[in-house]
Amino acid sequence: MRLRQIEIFYHVYREGSITGAARTLHVSQPSVSKVLRYAEDQLGFLLFRREKGRLYPTPAADELFGDIKDIYQRIAAFDRSAQNIRNRKGGHIRLGVLPSLSLDIVPECIAEMRRSQPELSFEISTLHSHEIKAAILENRCDLCLGYGAITDDRLDIRQLAEGQLMLVANDEQPIDSEGTVPLSALHERPFVDLKDSGPLAEILAHELEEQEVCPETIVTAQTYYVALSLVRKGLGVTVTDQFTACSQLCAGLERYPFSPPLGFSIISVVQKGHPQGKLIEAFVDVASDFIQSQISSGDIA
Repeated sequence: MRLRQIEIFYHVYREGSITGAARTLHVSQPSVSKVLRYAEDQLGFLLFRREKGRLYPTPAADELFGDIKDIYQRIAAFDRSAQNIRNRKGGHIRLGVLPSLSLDIVPECIAEMRRSQPELSFEISTLHSHEIKAAILENRCDLCLGYGAITDDRLDIRQLAEGQLMLVANDEQPIDSEGTVPLSALHERPFVDLKDSGPLAEILAHELEEQEVCPETIVTAQTYYVALSLVRKGLGVTVTDQFTACSQLCAGLERYPFSPPLGFSIISVVQKGHPQGKLIEAFVDVASDFIQSQISSGDIA
């Protein structure tokens, strides 16, 4: 089937009539009937039964509609993307960021960039750490911000700052501490663990093993949001990056840096020779300055 035939079939099926499809597509009824008839001739079977002036989809049409629905939605998404590109007046950056950096850091950086370049536009995708390299190399993102270390000769990787892990506890079950806690504070304590949280989970697991600290894992969650909700319910403590710990997600919870600190790298990743290299570098500079200023001022310490 040709794209026009797919479009006609999709709307006739959804509207239940040629009249409805013609009205939705802003074309004449005869043109819809003609395209639908050609589609059926090409396929070699009927898509609709015509009874007393009404159309009823055949079993073959029901079977095809699932696949055609996906195709049509992709075409519609393509049309929206083309329209967005056509309407752009300035540069455009497709950002891939970890959820914890998308809460406060990235919105502030976008606002800062647009203050000086109001015609800039952005697209944000939230990614897990293991997805960053592929997102850049497959050209799904222009720039990614994440944690840990990535090595690849095709990529420009820049360290923006050093972050640290923090323990988060229920404010009704505070930890006996004067501001910082040793990692041993987790020993045999009810713990909300985070599954597949990338480099930070590896750092924590390594230190727990090295120091022979064994938390009592009560629940394993896949997102910080769920982990913090469980902490609010008094089910234990958890460990997050400092950006999550100091965000609104942790309102009403107590947070404690570790002593000695458990640090991690905050990095930017972009493909070498990117055609928007200067624009991306400008955004990375803004992100680096903002993150470092927040850490230095204590707003996320």
